[in-house]
Amino acid sequence: MDNFQLSEVFTPATPAKLTFVDRLKVNDRIVRALKMPGKQIVVYGYSGSGKTTLIENKLFQVYEKHIRTNCMKNMTFDQVVLDAFDQLGGFYCDKIVDGAKNKVDASLQAAYLGIKSSIAVSSEASSSQEQKRILPPQLTPQSLARFMGAAGYCWILEDFHKMSDEHKESLAQMMKVFMDISHEFNDLKIVAIGAVNTAREIVRADKEMKRRISEIHVDLMSDDEILSIIKKGETLLNVHFDNEIKKEIIHYSNGLASICHSLCYILCDLDGIYQTVLGEPHLISDVIPAIEEYLNEESDTMKCALDKALKIKHAEDVIRVISSNGQDGMTFDTVLEKLNRIAIKHRDAKLQSILTELCGEESGSIIKFDNDSGRYSFSDPFLQSFARAFFEEKDNREGAGALTERELHALLNKAFAAIVANNKSLSAQFSGDLIGNKHDENKLKTHTEIESR
Repeated sequence: MDNFQLSEVFTPATPAKLTFVDRLKVNDRIVRALKMPGKQIVVYGYSGSGKTTLIENKLFQVYEKHIRTNCMKNMTFDQVVLDAFDQLGGFYCDKIVDGAKNKVDASLQAAYLGIKSSIAVSSEASSSQEQKRILPPQLTPQSLARFMGAAGYCWILEDFHKMSDEHKESLAQMMKVFMDISHEFNDLKIVAIGAVNTAREIVRADKEMKRRISEIHVDLMSDDEILSIIKKGETLLNVHFDNEIKKEIIHYSNGLASICHSLCYILCDLDGIYQTVLGEPHLISDVIPAIEEYLNEESDTMKCALDKALKIKHAEDVIRVISSNGQDGMTFDTVLEKLNRIAIKHRDAKLQSILTELCGEESGSIIKFDNDSGRYSFSDPFLQSFARAFFEEKDNREGAGALTERELHALLNKAFAAIVANNKSLSAQFSGDLIGNKHDENKLKTHTEIESR
């Protein structure tokens, strides 16, 4: 029996390899787009849905090597270009013959080294307090495209959506340049990976890109796909999760591979499983400690997400309505109907704006929209439980005025402590029986009356 490390099998924070699950709906589209000359690619979907894992595992069917730039908030276009340029150094500076496809072109190598030298000189000449690397005039999108095309590398732009609109526009224009130069280098390709609205943002930044990019949406994983991750992990580590535990993991994963990996990793770690078990399979039969540990690990993230969402004008009523329903979520019309039923009037456009904000990363992404079902639901079942606990604490508090910042944070902490303490009964909250549905409507009505005073 081969020996595998736990950290290789369940990988909550890195792309899965050993437990990679083929996504039949998108696999062929990704490979086809990678092979299509000139076509630039945008892969988008919810955080934790497995976008990066899919790309990592499919890239090697087409490209020998790729470079990755992790885009961050406040990162400029110049910094993105410089990051890619630096990563090409292994090809142009080390005089490597890169596989069977590519050799170092002497003229391009000379141009690369000349630019590299000018960047070094500009850095030395900058302020002694803060060295700043300046993008030289010679390092244009066109020259970067030729350097990358000659090297035969694919360029991955991770988290494209985090950059400001100004720099997104420049990156969209650079994708257009890469497409134009692809007649010289068939493999020249940018793959932008990002959040749900990433493709739309690129088109908005440059209208000419509308038909020049392949937009690939990565859906949330199905229950069977999540189960496949668990089963592959079981085989590799020679462990066995009790069937009820598998159901719980699938339930709480809510289509997100990252949560599945986290829960499975914690379960194994708590049982002292750090590598493949020799002999008989090791039985794991208690999921409660793993849920509690996961909640503790995610506490700050969840509190911050709900805090951001509650600060959206008129969003609290919408969050209350969706949290009062089952895990399957609600359609737009159902949300609107339920708001009207409790005398909270919203125009269609206003409600749509609130829901769009609640789905956005800047507002915590606590709500997700499923294109297939047309339903809005919580992005994480734990968040739904947390929201319900928060509203219960808020409705039971003394005083009826608006919350101060300090009171809000105190209530968030109290609500989170409540769901950690009661994690044994979390499953019952999503059983589909819509707990206290009428009771929730009365509370919503009472809340609205209080807020309107």
